[in-house]
Amino acid sequence: MNIFALFALSFLPLITAFLLIVILVPGQKKIRYGLFACALGLVTVAPAAFLQFFILNLPIFTANTVINLLITAIVFNGLIEESVKMLFMSFLPFKKLNLPFYFCCALLAGMTLGSFESVIYMVKKISGASGPLGISAIVNLLAARAFTSVVIHTFCAGLSGLYLWLFKNKQSRLMPFVWAVLLHGTYNFFAGFANTFYWFSVVAILFAILECRIWYKESAALPQDVA
Repeated sequence: MNIFALFALSFLPLITAFLLIVILVPGQKKIRYGLFACALGLVTVAPAAFLQFFILNLPIFTANTVINLLITAIVFNGLIEESVKMLFMSFLPFKKLNLPFYFCCALLAGMTLGSFESVIYMVKKISGASGPLGISAIVNLLAARAFTSVVIHTFCAGLSGLYLWLFKNKQSRLMPFVWAVLLHGTYNFFAGFANTFYWFSVVAILFAILECRIWYKESAALPQDVA
């Protein structure tokens, strides 16, 4: 399997989700706005990485204690990534989209970022291998990230998107964004463990999905003249 096939495999969940959304979710110009959402997720990578590079060098993030590692995960992976992600998602044409498709666009933006991170991890694994790396090892890496890291990116972006939706509808509800930051950071913190604590990262993923459902229903319940 060549490198281009592996790149395509990295984005397979995103391509599948994009097609399902275009087919099943009501809305106008779905392909155009769906692609725009993916582009917004992609351009999030550079500024987020730029901020993380400088902030990670601050003294508070260099100490190797459990508390510092947790704070680093929440600030480094949670606050920075979700803030930059939300900043770019604010460019979605809010007035032209209904809530279901707007929410799906937020999910696509997060999934794009997560899928691109999978490509970066794949390249690092290939370049850092001491010898030839088997295809099965790469496929296993991509599959594992598709069901963990990509999912947390997707639904935390959904929460940030719902915060924007509520904010633009003059509803002061900060908790969707707070949950996005905390759950993203918590996921990254526990995902670094190789023991039983790792499963708390799975709990963070499930909780993000649950919070998305709760806040989506909250957003959908807005009066028609507001939403």
